[in-house]
Amino acid sequence: MIKKIQSLAFLFLVCVSAFGQSKDELKIRALFWDTDDAKKNVKEVPNKWAEESAVILYQDEGFMYTNNGKKMYNPSYFQRRVKLQDKASVENFSEFTYGKDSQIGFGFVNYSRDKKYIGIKILKPDGKENIIDIDAETITQDEQNKIAIPGLEVGDILDVYVYEDNYLRSFSGTHIYEPVENILSARYPIVQKRISVEVENDYFLNMEGYNGAPQIKEETTEKRATRRYVLEASDLEKSEFPRWFYPLVELPSVKFQVTFALRDRNELWASVFLADDDAERKTEVSKEEIKEYYGDRFKAYSKKTVKNALNYLEEKGIENKREQLIQGLYYTRHHSYNRFIELYLASENQISYNPVPCDDDYIILNENSFVNYMAGLAKALEIDYDIIVATEDFNGPIDDLLLRSNVSWGLRFNFDDPLYFFNLSPHVQADFFPERLEGTKAYVLSVKKDKNIENVEVDILPISGASQNVTEEVIKVQINDDFKSMQLERDIAYSGHFKVSELQRRVVLSDFLEEEFTHYGTKQFYNCKTKQKAKYKTMQQEMEAVYEKIRTKRIEQLEEIVGSGFDLEVEDYNHTIVETSRYSNTPFTLQDSFTLDNTYIKKAGSNYILEVGKFIGGQVQIDDDERERTLNANIDFAKTFKYQVSIKIPEGYEVVGLEKLTKDVANATGSFKSIASVSDGSLTYTSEKIYSKRSYQASEWSQMVLWLDAAYAFSQEKVMFKKL
Repeated sequence: MIKKIQSLAFLFLVCVSAFGQSKDELKIRALFWDTDDAKKNVKEVPNKWAEESAVILYQDEGFMYTNNGKKMYNPSYFQRRVKLQDKASVENFSEFTYGKDSQIGFGFVNYSRDKKYIGIKILKPDGKENIIDIDAETITQDEQNKIAIPGLEVGDILDVYVYEDNYLRSFSGTHIYEPVENILSARYPIVQKRISVEVENDYFLNMEGYNGAPQIKEETTEKRATRRYVLEASDLEKSEFPRWFYPLVELPSVKFQVTFALRDRNELWASVFLADDDAERKTEVSKEEIKEYYGDRFKAYSKKTVKNALNYLEEKGIENKREQLIQGLYYTRHHSYNRFIELYLASENQISYNPVPCDDDYIILNENSFVNYMAGLAKALEIDYDIIVATEDFNGPIDDLLLRSNVSWGLRFNFDDPLYFFNLSPHVQADFFPERLEGTKAYVLSVKKDKNIENVEVDILPISGASQNVTEEVIKVQINDDFKSMQLERDIAYSGHFKVSELQRRVVLSDFLEEEFTHYGTKQFYNCKTKQKAKYKTMQQEMEAVYEKIRTKRIEQLEEIVGSGFDLEVEDYNHTIVETSRYSNTPFTLQDSFTLDNTYIKKAGSNYILEVGKFIGGQVQIDDDERERTLNANIDFAKTFKYQVSIKIPEGYEVVGLEKLTKDVANATGSFKSIASVSDGSLTYTSEKIYSKRSYQASEWSQMVLWLDAAYAFSQEKVMFKKL
């Protein structure tokens, strides 16, 4: 999502080869700096923004698309003129960095582009202009190019442009450019902003503004076959970007995407929502277009195509139709997805030039074939289903759908407890579809005779509850006699969306592949024959070496993950998977153990202070400037965190301060509760933190803060081990 919100930052790109004072560069420079346009030359800041750190006086972004039948030209530019009004802004804009071949950023973050020209000049309050020598001010450090902007002072105006003159060769006659999704505002107020997109015949443009953005207008161009569309905005207040916030949902924004289609057949091949005519601006996607687009791509596969999955279900004696579909998904996950990871690794590591599975029981998967395959399986099993067309919540509502790349399409199987299948991933769980689709408005396409889409309706996708998405940890803590370190043992269980993400993080690739090969009775590509030839034995050894490297790296990553949860480095880390539960809806369970140093322990005379709250991991700290909120909050999913921590009390000591560990804050938005006791020589406490919802209105923020504060306060609590 961050990559989409490009106007959050002062973003550019150049190539090292573009630096220099060529005739072309001087010509480009004149386009931006030798102009009588009053908007581009503005110097004065409106009085209401006199106290702001910086003010963007003018920002202009332009994109042009043209072709000669063989090459597609895509020149683009970016210009920003900024008034620096305090030392913080001077420091922020005094340097920008970019990767040696691709990335450049200024002020905030980086993004990638191809080559071309960059210009930077400083306008002093007395009217003097200093043009930066890019070559002289560039240094390379840690694979990054850094351009210093010397001599910046409070009161200066910084004027920067980047111009790119890119082209691509057209071999197929079809090219879909990456979509652009920009919010109009930034962290600094903007006096004037302009975005223009210019397309000629053979280019299709989807473009519209949202959330109160100014109307996009068409400007006259000198070429009859070319159209230019412009959005101009002025007097844009600065925007804040707090945690758990979706800018594209709430702030004025613009989205566009350009598609090149040279001939009629190229239009049919393009996997985008096209306008009726090229060079015209498409502003929306209707239900009828949804029906037509996905109707053209949908046809449930035949029983013959899904016969292997059907045979597997019959062999296993699975009769419940819902369970048949679930196990059919996992069967497909292995045969047509996960085992191809092994083939990719073999090819990537030059172990085998063109490795293939030992059998032909697979399909070449893409988003269309996955839907058609699972629909074919449902048809063969006589299970009713509908097609679902949705968009992830951070894109905005489905009513504003414009970009095909923002669509997730899948199937709903109409049981009393429906199943939703949208995609495959190494650890996909049948009972949980992507969390960013939960609670969103979606199109429901009913299917007639497993082939034709009959009509399109709307529905709200279900939301998983906090009781379904649970992380539960049982922790035993043993403090060494010298109080210089402590050993932790944990039993952890993950369910719901936590299960999917933690399987991805914690299960080693070779382990779950081996588990699947055993589960389904399939074989690795190098072990197809009963008698293995020498070259395949070599391949096996080489693959085992690759897997071992992956395992070593994953264990190192796990140590870092565990350490980050405690904000400490861990030692002597051990990790055991108890049950992956990859074929059921039961929790993923594991055990681990490790050593922490004495950072949480402080000596106080003959006593010791222990930061007992740290064992529930880092908690959200709400800063003073976050306590008032006018924007909605969106977390990933409703969820629950449970901890049971038992700390062996060192011999000869007693616990003081136990009462501080009891807390109880609860309301409709969530809760934090904890309780502690001492028994059998151990201090034991339990805590439970619940996010009751996944989307919160700004009006609910003050209620959220109450239990978020309680959880953070608990994490800072200490007890004393008092010497007896």
